[in-house]
Amino acid sequence: MKTKHLSHSIVALVLSFIFAGFCAAQTIRGEEAPKSDGYKYEQQRNAMPDIPEGFTGVGPVVAGSVDYAALPSKARKFLEKHCDGHAVVKCEKKFTSGEFEIQLADGIEFEFDAKGNVIETEAPEGYSLSSPLLKAVVPGKLYQLLIHNGFEQSVEAVHRDRSGYRIDVSDPVFKAVAFDPSGVLTLVVND
Repeated sequence: MKTKHLSHSIVALVLSFIFAGFCAAQTIRGEEAPKSDGYKYEQQRNAMPDIPEGFTGVGPVVAGSVDYAALPSKARKFLEKHCDGHAVVKCEKKFTSGEFEIQLADGIEFEFDAKGNVIETEAPEGYSLSSPLLKAVVPGKLYQLLIHNGFEQSVEAVHRDRSGYRIDVSDPVFKAVAFDPSGVLTLVVND
């Protein structure tokens, strides 16, 4: 007898879930659900206000194009002195750090910090930086070391940070070499 009563309870429970699901499905479609015990089910309203076209997105803007004049004067002077005659085809600012990314028409890319100091210089794929440009982005002592070790014509990129300089080279033996700010060799990365 207990089993029969238990099975009726389970059937009643299942039917109530089905009815609730049916009501919810009709509410989602915008139809009025059947009335039950005086309750009326209505379609839920969106808690978000209507947002005008063009003001939607996935989050805050992290980087975006800026006018060349927005570059720090130190960065503009560097480009005018060492890259005169090469058109700037991309000028973006990283709003979180204040850094600027610049790309020239010949494919060379620069990254400047918020003060206008060069923190990265990269040649296009398959090319190396010219000697005058390399001399402009690394200190004189480091430039002399690169010449002495035969890397003058094979530097693909120069990255500068607080720990020093990382020089990416196209060499059959070495992939990159790193120097501290005073020009002492700290790391050699083999290919």
